[in-house]
Amino acid sequence: MPTALLALLAALGVFLMLNGRRQAARHADPDAETLSALVRAGSDLGRPHDIEFFLYFPSREAADQAAGQLRDEGFATAVSSSDAGDDWLCLATRTMRPTLDELQRLRRHLAAVAESRDGAYDGWGTTVTSLDGEG
Repeated sequence: MPTALLALLAALGVFLMLNGRRQAARHADPDAETLSALVRAGSDLGRPHDIEFFLYFPSREAADQAAGQLRDEGFATAVSSSDAGDDWLCLATRTMRPTLDELQRLRRHLAAVAESRDGAYDGWGTTVTSLDGEG
């Protein structure tokens, strides 16, 4: 194979690899993506939002333990059976202004709470809170 063709293929490979990393980095932060979606939908991130955090556990006991810990940390919590499968949902809610730094901190903390009880953290959601206060 000619050297020029090898060099071209190598350059193309490097380009594709770097472009893929940029794409992955752009989509690697679900908190940033959700905040962007809220802004596009007209939400005023300077206003408090009722944010729901979803943690799933293999047993009711584990979900109840996590709910107790999170209540002690200022969350409102509810435990119910999951709609999908045998898992138990611990829904933790907090009213707060959604900032990227705080949501990323909470992601790490809630993932650790879930993992310590063989569970999983599955993200957060909220309704749009618009500039006029309607949501």
